[in-house]
Amino acid sequence: MRLSSAIEIISSAIKHNIALAESGTARNSEYVTPMLWGAPGLGKTTAIEDRTKELGCDIRTWILAQHDAGELGGFPVLVDGPDGKEMQRCRPANLPKQGTGVLFLDEFPQAPLANQNIAAQLINERRIGEHKLGEGWTIVCAGNDIKHRAGTNQMPSHVKDRLLHLNVEADTNDALSYFNSKQFNPELTGFIRYQPEYLHKFDPDQKASPTPRSWERVNSVLNWRLPQLEEQQAIAGLVGGPAAAGLAGFLLVYRELPDPDAPFKAPEIAPIPDDPAVLYALMSSLAARVEGKNAKNMMTYLKRVPHKEFVVCCMKDSLSRNPKLAQQKDVAEWLRTEGASLVL
Repeated sequence: MRLSSAIEIISSAIKHNIALAESGTARNSEYVTPMLWGAPGLGKTTAIEDRTKELGCDIRTWILAQHDAGELGGFPVLVDGPDGKEMQRCRPANLPKQGTGVLFLDEFPQAPLANQNIAAQLINERRIGEHKLGEGWTIVCAGNDIKHRAGTNQMPSHVKDRLLHLNVEADTNDALSYFNSKQFNPELTGFIRYQPEYLHKFDPDQKASPTPRSWERVNSVLNWRLPQLEEQQAIAGLVGGPAAAGLAGFLLVYRELPDPDAPFKAPEIAPIPDDPAVLYALMSSLAARVEGKNAKNMMTYLKRVPHKEFVVCCMKDSLSRNPKLAQQKDVAEWLRTEGASLVL
């Protein structure tokens, strides 16, 4: 499943749970608790945090493995009762009572069994001991499977039965849409377009593997403008040697583009490269440079590109970087006539 699809399901669960709370007749069994499964580095946590904020909801994060069971269950205290001293448990500080939001149980399977069993009551009965979770709050969980060897523990069967399980994998369109929305270096997005197999090759036996998360750090390294050797060594330390070597080769192509502004200056006569690597580099360069005033010239140039899959890549990246381009006349016309091939 694409991460974007899983996030849409989680969004629907949050809205469903909020509507239940507003109805005033909600039963615990009607609440839906999504659990997002996937390999390390896919961006699960960031996607959940971003979507929660887009929905206008608060978010509180518990990393269950960072707490001991007594802390999660509430420390015991003595209080005066009708028959003398009685023991009660303190309310966990991060267990919300009011409003609407997401209580995000991150790295859930990494938690020891005792912590997972405490969370099981929270998921099923929406309470920890006598302390209830606010009705407007949705519990969302995320973590890695045992096969990913990320310090994961076996999840008890009764906990599994209480969750909506969503298994996600890396998707090039999802990752590049996010990268471009954050204005990543076009040489990086162009490389992922050119060699998408390097987007996610997580290997638990290696110190560094290419993942969407590690590529985000590579984007920072590219901004350092290191000498070529040191740059490749730093990138290898983030994504491993093969991926770093592949990017290094692409960077040579990108950085030696004859004139990346030629399609804007003379769209009717600017040369169209034959080499796929050069063409991918040029398309990512155009996407990073296009704006309202030069969009018409870019569209004129793209009409001359014989391989339409490169045009689609350029348009995807352009619109991810600047959604307002869709309002520009020539772009809007392309979207109307040929945009059916544009699947973001």
